[in-house]
Amino acid sequence: MPEKKLLILGAGGFGQSIAEVAELLGKWESINFVDDRWPGQQQAGCYPIISNIQALENLNTHNFEAIIAVGNSQIRKKWQQLLRDLSIPMTTIIHPQAVIAPSAKIGQGVSIMAGCVIGANTIIQDGVILNIGTLLDHDVVIEALSHLSVGVKVAGGKTITASSFLEVGTIIGH
Repeated sequence: MPEKKLLILGAGGFGQSIAEVAELLGKWESINFVDDRWPGQQQAGCYPIISNIQALENLNTHNFEAIIAVGNSQIRKKWQQLLRDLSIPMTTIIHPQAVIAPSAKIGQGVSIMAGCVIGANTIIQDGVILNIGTLLDHDVVIEALSHLSVGVKVAGGKTITASSFLEVGTIIGH
């Protein structure tokens, strides 16, 4: 069975960070970007940009998995639907230096970056971004498409509502 290939939607700084984590994980035969700067820009770092969003439907996406690497939750929602419509499965990217409790539940299309700590019985729904150093205590719920920026801390039992954006260093205490 051929190995999967990775499509990263969005070739900006966060997309390139996701590509580096994907490289560390070693799960994909190739890592490729889809970005609206294509065809004018064909490379992001050492990775090819192979399409823009509009032309994605014209690609042969057999054996591809995808992750959306843009912070805007409305764009992530729209692109998640596009991936579903094109039958491209979403993958989750978890940095190997994240600490995740065995009882945590993590949805599809989630990005968890280095230094994140996810406590017992935490639920992270589809399309969530947990940026570098996010700390989630026990029994936290992060609803779909939320974006927790660098260094966010959430106390036990709290819920972050769908499509929320928490700025760098935000603390949600008891």
